[in-house]
Amino acid sequence: MKNIVSLNELTPESYPFAGGKGTALAAMKQQKLPVPEGFVVLSRAFCGGELSDSEKSEIARHLAAFTKRTSFAVRSSALHEDSGKASFAGAYETVLAVSNTDVLSAIQKVAASMHAQRVQTYAGSRNIPADGQMAVVVQKFIRPQFAGVLFTSDPITGSAAKMTGNYVTGVGEPLVSGDVNGQGFTFDSLYYSYSGPEELRPYARRLFRLAGKIARFFECPQDIEWAAAGGRVYVLQARPVTTLRRIDYDTFEINASLSGDYLFANTNVGEGFPNVITPMMWSLVESTSRTMGFPHFLDNICGHPYANMSVVYAGLKSFGFSKKLIRIITGDIAGQIPDNMEIPIFPFDKKYVRSALAGLFHRHALNKFSNMKTSEFLDRCEDLFREEMEIIHASGTNDSLLEVWQRNVGPFIRKLEISMFKNLRIGGIFNTRKEFIALIGEETANTLCSNCSGEDVLESMKPALFLEKVISGEISKTEYIEKYGHRSPEELEAGTPFPYENEQYIDNLIENYRSSGVSAVLLQKKQKERFEEAKTVFLQKYPRKARWLDRKIAWLQKSMQSREIVRSKGIRFVCILREFLLQCGKVNGIDGNVFYLYFDEAMDMLRGDNSALVHIAARKHTYEKYKLLPTFPSVIRGRFDPYEWMKSEDRNIDYFDGVHGRQPEDGNDEADRLTGFAGASGIVEGIVRVLNDFSEMNSLKTGEILVTAMTNIGWTPIFPRAAAIITNIGAPLSHAAIVAREFGIPAVVGCRNATARLRTGDRVRVDGGKGIVTILSQV
Repeated sequence: MKNIVSLNELTPESYPFAGGKGTALAAMKQQKLPVPEGFVVLSRAFCGGELSDSEKSEIARHLAAFTKRTSFAVRSSALHEDSGKASFAGAYETVLAVSNTDVLSAIQKVAASMHAQRVQTYAGSRNIPADGQMAVVVQKFIRPQFAGVLFTSDPITGSAAKMTGNYVTGVGEPLVSGDVNGQGFTFDSLYYSYSGPEELRPYARRLFRLAGKIARFFECPQDIEWAAAGGRVYVLQARPVTTLRRIDYDTFEINASLSGDYLFANTNVGEGFPNVITPMMWSLVESTSRTMGFPHFLDNICGHPYANMSVVYAGLKSFGFSKKLIRIITGDIAGQIPDNMEIPIFPFDKKYVRSALAGLFHRHALNKFSNMKTSEFLDRCEDLFREEMEIIHASGTNDSLLEVWQRNVGPFIRKLEISMFKNLRIGGIFNTRKEFIALIGEETANTLCSNCSGEDVLESMKPALFLEKVISGEISKTEYIEKYGHRSPEELEAGTPFPYENEQYIDNLIENYRSSGVSAVLLQKKQKERFEEAKTVFLQKYPRKARWLDRKIAWLQKSMQSREIVRSKGIRFVCILREFLLQCGKVNGIDGNVFYLYFDEAMDMLRGDNSALVHIAARKHTYEKYKLLPTFPSVIRGRFDPYEWMKSEDRNIDYFDGVHGRQPEDGNDEADRLTGFAGASGIVEGIVRVLNDFSEMNSLKTGEILVTAMTNIGWTPIFPRAAAIITNIGAPLSHAAIVAREFGIPAVVGCRNATARLRTGDRVRVDGGKGIVTILSQV
């Protein structure tokens, strides 16, 4: 194995011996970023702190590639240096402007600095072993006109609105070491805008673009060392901002709120991931966000996925949308962000996003699904799904599973993803309800939006409606499971069993449905009658808008059907993935523990690399620890420490503002009233039943008012039993609201803290048309 490796040739296998600086520089160099030429002396090259004659000869060979007049910068790259946990900035020795003949002695001097007292002191303060190993980076020395540092996010507040930097004339080592302060400058992160001394302006735009590329490449805020000379800007180092640490991949300890000043919301994400997500599924969520060009759009706070609304806001704003319009667009689906809660900026590059999205549809290697038309593929999706399952279960070795992934499962999933994108038509969802409200009021508008199934049946309603077909003998239990056994309360989590795996599932559903004494079919029929009445009311007021109304309703129906069908088909991907991963775990003797690996690690395991297995115990411990935490706030801004938050007697689960140290005002909430979104019209009084999890469904009695954190399609079979529905999380176009409207069940969604304020046995009045829950009496 080579112990002296050029930056262009350093591979991931050598990263553990190259240190943070060497690894980062090599990665950037190989991305064609302007990193000075050079090489790394890996830590394993040193034996007792010394280099062998053969290693010295290899260094001489690398130096021979430069002219004799070239001078070099010799810098430390300790294995603990420039990591997410510690920077060691200025702690180790750096030797600049070194001649060709003095490089060896400079390398020895830098390597020896690992024993310096300042290094030992810093390591102790960070609880890092002080006896770490040292790699050394040797690069062509850039004699700069200016040199400095640039933070892509504020290291104190975490704000990404501005990049902040300092620079000096000449070499930047005094600035990095803290000997001088330098001159300050800033960039606006979303739109280029420089503020600083005029002498730096000729380099400013190049530096801004380079910083953006580096932050996107490493997918976290960066502390960048740079030098400018001869009209060019060079990268001398890039390291994570240690004060904005987001995740420890080894242990799965993750808190995105610590990575910067952003606004997070779980309104829509919570429907798909109502509980703590496994490391495996989180790695795939990260990968999906990255593939779409929106790294960290879906992020994670202590095991719970959240949407980073700062990413959405910055993205839409960069494409010219106003702040008011952005709130309207996102409000119905993601939930309304309070007007007095600022949405901080996330760095965003629309060119990068366009490029990433275009890459989704580029031609890839031919496979068994390549020539299949999208419509044909989706029509045959269920049959293809069963075929792939059989192939997976027949694979009993790592080699065969690798082949199955490459030839079957991977192509199936990719074809499904592309087909879903191509067939998703959701334009009618946006603004239609708002237009109705403006003309006829919210209550009638919601009723007009209650016939989304049209002549067909909405996918999210079928698990409830088709139970009657099983009971009547129109379809068999097996057919029901084949069609709907993939829909569950945790259907996006491959680490959780699906209903089709439980032989008793359908029998339990039928028993509960019969005992309810309620007919989902009749509920839907009555709601269609209310829908026709609402149309009559609208047309009496606006007789000339008949064609307009029909067109709007048809567009909404088409959009909702498309959204629900795509979601249902997409869950097949999770099922296939679960079966594949379970088979990987079975073949390698770790069974369900495979979900405590990340996806790339599972694939490495199939190739014979089991090094990641040592992390399973720590990640499992973290996962179980996160499961014990209470429900988090629906909206979080700034740094959120759940353990400190839990200590507060007046904590709530609606909003948390870690920047201003206060909560947004609760609007119209009073001691005897909760407010949320008007989900489905109707007024009902009744007794509350709080369910913390779908597993408690048997306790819901017919005619009680269901109160829970959130619902998704997995809850649909018990909806007909509820007299009304109240949720913490939700928006007018979230699952609870849509299905409640279709069944004519009054609903108030997005109440934020309903499960905290209400108890089983309380009596309330639910006004679904106005989005108000009045507390009549409490136990």
